[in-house]
Amino acid sequence: MKLKIAALMASLFLSQPILAEVPLDPGSTATIRLSPQGELAYPAPPKPPRAPANHGAILSIDIDEPGLYHVALGARGWIEVFRDGKALASVGHRHGEAGSGIAKIVDFELEAGAYKIALSGMTPGEVSIGVSR
Repeated sequence: MKLKIAALMASLFLSQPILAEVPLDPGSTATIRLSPQGELAYPAPPKPPRAPANHGAILSIDIDEPGLYHVALGARGWIEVFRDGKALASVGHRHGEAGSGIAKIVDFELEAGAYKIALSGMTPGEVSIGVSR
């Protein structure tokens, strides 16, 4: 009986989305492993995934100085920034220069505080991400 209860608890636990948050410092770049979107607890549902572009990540970042910040991604995908559970509107976006290793750059005006960066619509593997001013 104990084994059945343990198995049930494990299956319930494993079926719940997890908040696999990766901390990121402003001015830094990191390489992160992407997870299936269904395993992540996004602040708001991402665009419906289409295999193989159904992976993503959730990062946390603390901003000390307000200003214009650039989120650069090394592969194609969606970038959203959230504060207090609400998505922020971007103020610009562009592609990286050929050979730069940057696929997409999205700009956001950020105040001091804690934010979540949600990546989605990406293919499995790793991706580099950087946040700069």
